[in-house]
Amino acid sequence: MVICSTKGEWGSWATSAESTHGFDAANFKQEQYHSFDNAGGSNLYMYKNSSTGYTEFQATGTTIPDFGQWRGTRYCRKGAKICAIQTKVQEKQVSGGDDVALDGVRLYCCANVVSVKVYLDALYEIEGQGGSKSSYTETRDIAVGLVSSTQIDESTSFDVAASLSLSANFGVFSGSAGLEASYAKSAFSSALNSRQQKTTKSTSWHVRFSDPLYIYQGRTVVYMSDGGTFELAGDLIQQSDSRLNASSIEALA
Repeated sequence: MVICSTKGEWGSWATSAESTHGFDAANFKQEQYHSFDNAGGSNLYMYKNSSTGYTEFQATGTTIPDFGQWRGTRYCRKGAKICAIQTKVQEKQVSGGDDVALDGVRLYCCANVVSVKVYLDALYEIEGQGGSKSSYTETRDIAVGLVSSTQIDESTSFDVAASLSLSANFGVFSGSAGLEASYAKSAFSSALNSRQQKTTKSTSWHVRFSDPLYIYQGRTVVYMSDGGTFELAGDLIQQSDSRLNASSIEALA
């Protein structure tokens, strides 16, 4: 697909460099301000990273001006790629004013989802005491929503979670030993639908000393290609009369 932000009225389009691998860095050439004719941006280099280092790509098919100074190469974090562009363009000046046109470029880096892990966090466990008939109500305040993140801001975490919740690719669970697929699906859906800042929710359950009871909260951890992670805690509480292997994590590729 072609991505284009605001564009000016002057100049000729060059042939864009292409890389199926994606671009990892860029360098923008821009003429500094002076009192006479200002030209603004004049060139843009894109770079692809590989095991042998960075390879430079540039546009072809038109005459590239050589004025201006390179602003310096900027790099995406390892595992991220340039995914969006924003340009700063001066509108056409009236009354013979100096037309600068392109004056700045912003490139944004994005990471991909590498894997998603779903697990059940044990909130309460009791094995049962045989003939005892005593009972009581257990009440806990639990964390719901975004409970942790590294290198990823809250809005990005919620955007990724929203995309995952709509993705059919993440709707299939193989079901590993100790964590049934039905529990994993419920935990996954509950966590991804809790797209909010961390809050607390009061929840209660009835406990009979004579009966085994195991209470779990579903959590989802998302791992990104640039090393960032975030974890969402769901508001759906799972109850079981037998112990589930909550440490058995369901991994989704």
